[in-house]
Amino acid sequence: MIDLMTVKLPMGEAILLTAEIGAAVSDLNNPNFTVVYTDTFREGITINMPIAEFYDLWLGCLVSDVELIEIEFPDGQEVH
Repeated sequence: MIDLMTVKLPMGEAILLTAEIGAAVSDLNNPNFTVVYTDTFREGITINMPIAEFYDLWLGCLVSDVELIEIEFPDGQEVH
């Protein structure tokens, strides 16, 4: 699973934790937007993406076998 996803908002961008997404619905006022409900955004966050595209992104993150690696620098600092 890919733990994080970046989504465009009507103004700006957001990073969401994939595992915290609980639901998504089409925005009733604009079919090109999707309202995503997460543990952090309990009231929902509107993203600039139709629900079918969001579904593909969300499912892709959930089933991906991409693994993030840790890089250790010689002076002992770590980058994650």
